Amino acid sequence: MPPIIAEDKQPTSLRFVWRMIAPMLKPLGLSIVGLVFLSICIAVLRVAEPYIYGAIIDSVSDSVTGRLGATAGFEAILPYLISWAAVVLGVTLLYALHTWLAWYLGNRLCFALTTGLFEKMLALTIHRFQETRSGAMLQRLTSAEEAIWGINSQVFRSALQSCLTFAAIVVVGTMLDWRLMLASLAVVPIIVGMGIWNMHTSSVRQEQTNAKWEEAGGLVGDAFSNISTIQSEAGEPGVFKRYSDAYAQVLKLQYRLNVQWAILDAGGGGAFVVGRLFLFFVGIRFVFDGTATLGSLIMFLGFAGALYGTVQTVMSELPMATKSLNRLSRAAKILEEIPDIRDAKDAIPAPKFVGDVEFDNVWFTYQDADKSVLRGIDVSIPAGQTFAIVGESGAGKSTLAKLLVRFSDPTKGSIRYDGIDLRDLKLSTLRPQVGFVMQENMLFHETILHNLRFAKPNATREEVVEAAKRAQAHEFILKLKDGYDTVVGERGVKLSGGQKQRIALARVLLANPPILVLDEATSALDSKTERDLQQALREVMKGRTTIVIAHRLSTVMDADNILVMDKGKVVDQGKHAELIQRDNLYKKFWEIQAGGYV
Repeated sequence: MPPIIAEDKQPTSLRFVWRMIAPMLKPLGLSIVGLVFLSICIAVLRVAEPYIYGAIIDSVSDSVTGRLGATAGFEAILPYLISWAAVVLGVTLLYALHTWLAWYLGNRLCFALTTGLFEKMLALTIHRFQETRSGAMLQRLTSAEEAIWGINSQVFRSALQSCLTFAAIVVVGTMLDWRLMLASLAVVPIIVGMGIWNMHTSSVRQEQTNAKWEEAGGLVGDAFSNISTIQSEAGEPGVFKRYSDAYAQVLKLQYRLNVQWAILDAGGGGAFVVGRLFLFFVGIRFVFDGTATLGSLIMFLGFAGALYGTVQTVMSELPMATKSLNRLSRAAKILEEIPDIRDAKDAIPAPKFVGDVEFDNVWFTYQDADKSVLRGIDVSIPAGQTFAIVGESGAGKSTLAKLLVRFSDPTKGSIRYDGIDLRDLKLSTLRPQVGFVMQENMLFHETILHNLRFAKPNATREEVVEAAKRAQAHEFILKLKDGYDTVVGERGVKLSGGQKQRIALARVLLANPPILVLDEATSALDSKTERDLQQALREVMKGRTTIVIAHRLSTVMDADNILVMDKGKVVDQGKHAELIQRDNLYKKFWEIQAGGYV
């Protein structure tokens, strides 16, 4: 069953994003209320400033026309001047507090989103990461963080403040002179309509552009992950050209959007100039016929400046808001994605395994594949025994191993531990009891000690050293410059393949699981190290259910039972001594390897 991806539902961005952000806002309710309160205070003070300015103009006008003397005129405007200074100081202080609180809110939202998204990404199946570049996933994570910070800035800092200021100006202006207020608002519907239309028409283009940004980021991730291959093949020019071409393609899409937004911005600016001229023309007529004072006209020109400023702020934020909403929508699709490998609703914690393993008519077919990789596997492995699986490449050996830790589920049939179907157990309690060592083992860009402790973080240094000794890793670790504190580089690049395998094996041995799965776990070792390790593993395997997948038959000769696989089926089984007596596939493998070819 393929993963159910939310992208298939095609929801609207706003609804989708709100569904993601709403739970994150709930713990921040007090901060949001505080931010709204500060925004209201700032809006009131911003309305007061043009009002005071208009009153001062009227007082000066009365004084000049002789209605008031100079002393009386100055005394009349002095309270307004003091109030004006208080308003300016108040707005400055409130803006500082408002900005700090908005940043605090943004930081908390970034933390909630990125940690939640990262946690969900970690829960996605292996197949999901195989289908999507890791660089693209990383780009989506970082883009979501930038987007939530942008939304915080655009909504809580700019849009909220602007909308409240707009509302306060409209209410107060209507109360003072509804005619001048109406004249001030004349061009606003045109600008808002242009912005909404532009946002609607650009949303699809922005979706395509963001997808291309992720694709370019994926190329960078691929290049960094395969840098040794690139440099060994002198492939830098080709990789760089591919990235620069992808980036140029993104810029071409982004330029088209930028032109569209630039036209809106220029059109809005022009409309606001027309709006001021219209207000001035109407206001002068009212002043001339005595139904308005010069101070009122100046006051409403101030109102218009603040009014148009709020609209222009919201309109100028629309391009980034559209981009941020789209990025958050893409992040929300990850959060709502339902992995195909997940705990059942009635899953139970796995008990401590004894170690019985049973494959009951197991079939497996990869998505979009024509043929089944596994076909009717029926095998019972008693607790404490060692079973080996051999066969040609593509026979299904590694697929069988991955089913044991639920990297995938059987297409048909079931796998049971101690009689319990794997799908009935919680993954968090199942996987720690199955030690899985793969052929290709990636390490963290951390110290060897950190890598070894990954499966058992509370392990003592003595326990770590003991596990390393059992995995034949202690000796080479001590030869490194910083010993166990040596940083191995990204993906363990500073270590050889054999050294990485021994570190991975030591990590599993430190965790001490009741079931051990070794998928070509010694394939990168030299013959002497492999022989020494095999001797150590014999002790480790005692009393522990062990499933060994190997091409080198010398590593499986002592197994309690050897399964021979061919084309997804178990075609033969038995001990080594029995199998080489038959005219079968195993005997052919043995003759080839005994002849020195492997």
